[in-house]
Amino acid sequence: MKTLISNARIWLGRNYYASHIGFDDESGKIEFVGNSDSLSKCKIDFDEILNLPDKLVIPAFHDGHCHLLAGAILNSHLDLRAASTIKDFTDSIKNYSRENTGQWTCGGYFSDSNFVEHIPLGLDFFNSIESEKPLFIPRFDLHSAFVNSKALELSGIMNKSGLFTRDELIYDENGNPTGELKERAMEYVQSVIPQKSLSEKSQLLKNQIAKLHSLGITAVTDIVRRPDLEVYKLLLEKNEFGLFDYAVLPFSEFENIETIKKEFAEFRSAIVFKCFKAFYDGSLSSKTALMHGNYKGTNHCGIRTEFVDSGSFDKYFEMIDLADYGMAVHAIGDKAVTELLDKIGNLNKKSGIRPRRFRIEHAQHIQPADFERFRILNIIASVQPGHLSNDAKTSEEILNDISIVHNYRELLSRGVTINFGTDFPVIIENPFETIYYALTRAGLPGDPFTPDECLDAYTKANAYATYTEETRGYLKPGFIADLVITENLFEMNFEEIKKCKVIMTFKNGKRVY
Repeated sequence: MKTLISNARIWLGRNYYASHIGFDDESGKIEFVGNSDSLSKCKIDFDEILNLPDKLVIPAFHDGHCHLLAGAILNSHLDLRAASTIKDFTDSIKNYSRENTGQWTCGGYFSDSNFVEHIPLGLDFFNSIESEKPLFIPRFDLHSAFVNSKALELSGIMNKSGLFTRDELIYDENGNPTGELKERAMEYVQSVIPQKSLSEKSQLLKNQIAKLHSLGITAVTDIVRRPDLEVYKLLLEKNEFGLFDYAVLPFSEFENIETIKKEFAEFRSAIVFKCFKAFYDGSLSSKTALMHGNYKGTNHCGIRTEFVDSGSFDKYFEMIDLADYGMAVHAIGDKAVTELLDKIGNLNKKSGIRPRRFRIEHAQHIQPADFERFRILNIIASVQPGHLSNDAKTSEEILNDISIVHNYRELLSRGVTINFGTDFPVIIENPFETIYYALTRAGLPGDPFTPDECLDAYTKANAYATYTEETRGYLKPGFIADLVITENLFEMNFEEIKKCKVIMTFKNGKRVY
C-alpha cells in the first residue's frame, strides 16, 4: 500500500521542512517528499492519505547503544530503580520474592543518587531482608551488584576468590566479604543464576520490540552476546523481529564471526555483524571508571578491565582492525579515554589512516586536551545523555572536577560525530527522556544541545555510525521508510518534550504502532 502523509511538518534538517511525504510498504521505501506544488505534479497514486496538520514527522529513532535482550529480560525482574529508602528496598524485595517462585530473586538496578537516607548496603542488610533465597541486586550501571549470604554460598564464589582482585570481590577492613561484587566477580555470580527458557526469552523480546515501536524506535545498535542470537533467530524465522539490528559482539567472538554471519545470512536486511565491543574500564557510580585523578576522599582512581591488563585487548584490537571490522570500546573515565585515543593514534601510525568509524562508547569524562584528538582521529562519540539523570549528582559527590562531565558541546563544535543512545536497560529506553537530558544537562553546568542537534544525533549520526547513511536516517526518496509521527516537539517546553508521545510509527512503510 502506498501512503501519503499530508499537511504535516516533515523534518528534513535544521529549520528545513516539507509538508508531504509518501511511501510504499511493498518496496519499504520513501517515494515522495515535497510541498503542495510538487505534489500536484507527482504521478504516484496513493492508496491512503493521512491528513495530519501541525504534526511532526521525523526519521524513526535509532537507539545508538542498548542491550536489547538483556533489557527485555531485566524489565521482568525486581525493580528498585526508584528506590530511595530502606523501606523501599525491604518492601520491594519481600513482595517480589513472595510473588515469584524462581530459585533466585534477581533485579533491582538501583541508583545511590536516589537515596534520601543512609542505606547500609551489604551482607547484613540483605540477609535481614531475605536469608533463605539467594539475592542478586545489581546497581543501575550493571558494573556492580550486592548479594546475600545465600547467594555467596550457592554461587561458590568464595571458593574461587583467588580469581578476582580486591577491586572486584570487595572485603571489609577485617577481611570479610561485604556482599558487594564488581565487574568479573559480579559476572561470575550472574553466570550461575538459572536462565529463562528460550520460549520465555523470545516472548519477552517480542514484547520489548513492541514497546520500542511505541517509542518510535525501529533500529538499534545492540550490544549482543552470542547466546542472545538463538532468541533472535527464533523471531527472525517467524518474521517477528521488527527492528534493524546493528549487532555488536564482544572482541572475543572475532574468531567466530564468519560462522555467525553465515548462520544469519538470509536475515542480513534485519541484522548485521560489522562491529566488535570491549570494555576498557568500569563505571562512575561504582568508582571503577578510570580517571586521571583520584575519587574524592580516596587514593583510588578506578580500574582498567582485566581484558585490557592481560594484553588481550591489544591482541584483538589489531586483529579486528586488520580484518576491517568496526570497533566500539567502552571508556567512561577521562584517563580511559586518553589511553584509548593513544592506542587509536598508534594504530594509525602502524596500520595507516583510513575511515575506521571507531566508536568510543560513553566517553562521559574527557580532558580538554583530548577534545581536538577526537576530530583529528575521526572518532565517533557514542553517548547517552540519559546518564545525566544519575551522573549529575554522582559526579558532584565523588569527582573533584565536574567540568569534564558530559562536555559534548566541545566535541560538536569541532565537527565530531556524536550519536545518541540510551544504554537500555541501564537507562530507560525512551528517546524523549534522552533528548530532555541533552537539552537540560540535569542542571549540570555546561552548554546543552538544541532540539535539532538531538534529532541529528538520534537519526543521521546513528546511520553514519552503522554505515547505513545511504539508506537510513533521512527522509529522502529512495531511503528506508522508517518514520515517526509526534506532536511538534519544537513548540514544547523541556518538561513537555520529556513526556512527548508517539502517535504513529512506520517501519519499512508499514505501520507498526
